[in-house]
Amino acid sequence: MTETRRFTPQRLRGLFEPQSIALVGASDKSSWSMMVHNNLTLGEYTGRIYYINPRNPAVHGRPAVPRLADIGAPVDLAYIMVPGEAVLPVVREMAEAGIHNAIVLTAGFAEQDEEGLLRQQVLQRLALDHDIAMLGPNCLGFVNLTRHIEAMPNTGPHPLVVGSVALLSQSGALAANLANYAHEQPIGLSLLVSTGNEAVVTISEALDYAVEDEATSVIALFLETIRDPNRFVEAAQHAMQKGKPIVALKTGRGELTAKVAQAHTGALVGDDRVIDALFRQLGIMRVDSLEELLLTANALAHTGHLRGNRLGFVGISGGGCDLVADYVEQTGLTLPPFTEEKRAGARELLPALGPVHNPLDVTGAAVTNRVLFGQLLDVLGKDPHMDVLLCQFSVPREEAVAQGFLGDILTGMAGSLRSAPVPAFMIDAVEYETNAVGRAFLERVGLPFLPGGLQRIITALGKGVWWGKQYRARQVPEAEVAGGVELRGERPVAGESAWSEWRVRAFLEEQGIPVIPARLVRSAEQAITAAKEVGFPVALKIVSPDIVHKSDIGGVQLNLRDEEAVRAAFTRIMEAAHALTPQPHIDGALLSPMRVGGVELLVGVVRDPVWGQVMAVGLGGIWVEILKDTSLRVLPVSRRDVYAMLDELQGKTLLHGARGSRSADLDALVEVIYRISRLAHALESDLESLEINPLRVDGSQIEALDALITWRE
Repeated sequence: MTETRRFTPQRLRGLFEPQSIALVGASDKSSWSMMVHNNLTLGEYTGRIYYINPRNPAVHGRPAVPRLADIGAPVDLAYIMVPGEAVLPVVREMAEAGIHNAIVLTAGFAEQDEEGLLRQQVLQRLALDHDIAMLGPNCLGFVNLTRHIEAMPNTGPHPLVVGSVALLSQSGALAANLANYAHEQPIGLSLLVSTGNEAVVTISEALDYAVEDEATSVIALFLETIRDPNRFVEAAQHAMQKGKPIVALKTGRGELTAKVAQAHTGALVGDDRVIDALFRQLGIMRVDSLEELLLTANALAHTGHLRGNRLGFVGISGGGCDLVADYVEQTGLTLPPFTEEKRAGARELLPALGPVHNPLDVTGAAVTNRVLFGQLLDVLGKDPHMDVLLCQFSVPREEAVAQGFLGDILTGMAGSLRSAPVPAFMIDAVEYETNAVGRAFLERVGLPFLPGGLQRIITALGKGVWWGKQYRARQVPEAEVAGGVELRGERPVAGESAWSEWRVRAFLEEQGIPVIPARLVRSAEQAITAAKEVGFPVALKIVSPDIVHKSDIGGVQLNLRDEEAVRAAFTRIMEAAHALTPQPHIDGALLSPMRVGGVELLVGVVRDPVWGQVMAVGLGGIWVEILKDTSLRVLPVSRRDVYAMLDELQGKTLLHGARGSRSADLDALVEVIYRISRLAHALESDLESLEINPLRVDGSQIEALDALITWRE
């Protein structure tokens, strides 16, 4: 693995907040050069700009010098847009001139082929040796809107809308597309960063900078891969501590997508289910489209931390109100009834209104009476049962409409929404571009508006409520998070790849994990004697470190009710084991009492090549492969994480008692699963996988019925 170096947010201020920029490869013949020059000019950059061209004394009507060394003044950032073979010499010039920040626009590195990968490794080594914080190669650069620095060749409209959403993207082209989309909606950005191949500065470090940026309140991520997993986790945890939500669009959900992403970025895409679990664990909201990425981030930037999930909705369409009710059911929001006082106030304004429901259709009367909509919002927006208020209307797209009666209606609504004691906004039924007329009107009347349409905004609010719960939960510290434990009993020796279940059982018991009582028997007569002592019915299983999946070879015999059944079962499993090639080592058979009732769970820990140890909890026994009802987390986890995992299972109602069965003692169950996670984490350097399947839960009785451990060779 190539070496990386951490760049702190303070160190990256020189990269993202430069007071002087050198455009290396500036040329009147280069479209890239012209765009960067124009954007720095249109963006009203107040720092010094130097133009580097070895052949021409002037570029874009400005004086140029042949080399960086000829500038004769300090330079904070070099924007490099030279041919591929010239990139390394330019970086060497930077080192000689004492320039410590760079953007490399040039492509043809790791994203191209093996030769390009080698060139990128040399570039990386050179940058790290000279403390150069570098974006790219193969990236467009960044725009720091609050500081008027547009170091990016974007052809979109100006001026860009300034806000508090930081957009960080590994794709340069999509970053530019999203910037244009943000302008159309409008959505205000604080920061736009394209990271490209991430030879030096990764998106995780850009994320950490955005978290510390005072102008940023919400962060939107477009991710193809995560090259520095530990750094990413730390940055996301930092964002949660600072109360800054993260919304992420991560590619690579399917096999085909993963191959495309690999070819495009030169990095492998990890298991998508692990990514899903990790994002939930970190409090990251995952979305499925580019539009949803920005619209969700924008909504949360305006609502702030939502205190609850109670939505009040007032619209001018009965059908729209019906849609809202449907969408709310899918998002975790609720539509509580208005108080009787507020309903009476609404009926006084419009006696013919009829029943005042939430969501409320104000009918066409709100068009006839230009102040009615605003008056209704004044009344209903102050309902103490609401956490957020939305109303549905349309932004004018023509000046004549803005100056007419609809403009009057919206002006009244604007005052009512601004004075509401909870976050309150107008939304449209559908998403469309907010043109220049609409943007000017919104600004002129101060109308709080969320673009995106009914479904996307309500979905965004649902995600915001979920994030708020995660944030508030993390304000209450837990006593302990999984970490090292004092290990007891034997440990693996060199060359061992797996233990027999008999050894695994003993090891688990040493660590305080409950297991079903069992006897190791080596003959049919010993099995019969043990069965009499244990009590019929019993179960019998082959014991061998070489047989991982015992059921597949007929090595498990269940519900044996008498001596003859035990004798026949012992003979069958031994014959099945001895028939295997190569011949496995056989320790004997394991005899234990049969258990009936309860719920069978799987608790397993496996090693992910990117994220390390991942724990799965789900319905176990025969159901695990059929239902695939599991929840994942990356270790270490807390008890709170374990509770959340159980709550995510579709079959969680089984744990609360079904058809006369006993409810599980959830506190005891969480403690056992948590203890398993601590054990796995303590064994991290040796452990390949640990699986208990099933872990039987019957009220407060919890015990492992079968267990498997494999070791790293």
